[in-house]
Amino acid sequence: MILGSVVLFIHQQLAASQGAYTSFCDISEGMSCDAVLGSTYSKFLGLPVGAWGLLAYVGTVGLTVYLMRAAAKDRLPAATALLALTGAMLGVSLYFFVVSTFVIGVLCPMCLSMDAVNIALFGGTLALFRIVAAEDRSGFSTGRPLIAAAAATAVGILVLTVSQGSGGPSGPVTVEGIKSDDPRFYAFYVSQPVVDAPIDDRHRGQVDDAAITIVEFSDYQCPYCRRAFLDLSAAIAQEPGDVQVIHRNFPLNADCNPAIDSRNHAVACEVAVASECASRQGKGGAYSYLLFTNQDDLPTADLEAFAKQAGLDVEAYRTCIESPDALAAVKKDVQDGLDAGVESTPTLFINGRRIKGGFSRPEQYRYAFAIERDRGAGQAGTEAATP
Repeated sequence: MILGSVVLFIHQQLAASQGAYTSFCDISEGMSCDAVLGSTYSKFLGLPVGAWGLLAYVGTVGLTVYLMRAAAKDRLPAATALLALTGAMLGVSLYFFVVSTFVIGVLCPMCLSMDAVNIALFGGTLALFRIVAAEDRSGFSTGRPLIAAAAATAVGILVLTVSQGSGGPSGPVTVEGIKSDDPRFYAFYVSQPVVDAPIDDRHRGQVDDAAITIVEFSDYQCPYCRRAFLDLSAAIAQEPGDVQVIHRNFPLNADCNPAIDSRNHAVACEVAVASECASRQGKGGAYSYLLFTNQDDLPTADLEAFAKQAGLDVEAYRTCIESPDALAAVKKDVQDGLDAGVESTPTLFINGRRIKGGFSRPEQYRYAFAIERDRGAGQAGTEAATP
């Protein structure tokens, strides 16, 4: 109950401060209560998960006290109910552990402590249930209640999965909604520096009509770049068409990047040149999709086969590959990235706001778009009011 109260307190502080609050268990990038409890997964049916946990612990105490005082004929039904409740709590704990580890990508120390408590509670309750069942002479059947409880738990986890794992909001995203639903992300995003986006002459004509321009520096052999590309593509598909992405190459290979002293990404420069040639034919997006979705095969892949699949003029593609211009363009991307502070991939410039590493969840790209639209509207209003 104490752990649940602390989790609830942290959640409330994050919400009240719009993510500016930092708790004692915000330990590192990969170990943070704040990142988990400030996410959209921290609520269910409008209530913080900590509040649900606290209610469950109160219920556990109530059932335990009742079991201790119950008449002999009522002890087995009470023990069955207690086992069902702690089993459901353990199931929900496992669900949120999976979400925290594999969806959010951050571990929550307080949540892990509650998981340990729930494991211990279930183990202790199971032992108690066996003792009570062995002593029972009332003829009470435990099978149906336990099956019903297991089914209810499965349905509850399914509801959680559907309601929380839907890929983010399906309708319009507002800044006020972001501040309420994911205050930790809002505080992080608006704290990132806004610089002149590194857009070179080749791409400058593309930015005229877009409300949001994203300059993306990535490496086709970088797993995090693959995730960012796919998540960003999914987010843009839900937008009204005012978002555009300018891809720029930043291979993590010493052959074409002077800031790198290794060649671990063995074909990164070669693939970057190929993508540059595809971009010159207006097929950069389709070609990038093939490269990222076949990332594991890139060291031995037939890049020309991808060119054919993306609909490129193969002869023009071959001519481009063999000329020094494409490699020079890749090296220009790298230098512009270094000048703009790119140190790793992916690095995104969203209307000039520099984001290193992309975001942990696809919906956060849509949050970023909403914040940038709001910022743009505010700037337009200020300019209009200036005589």
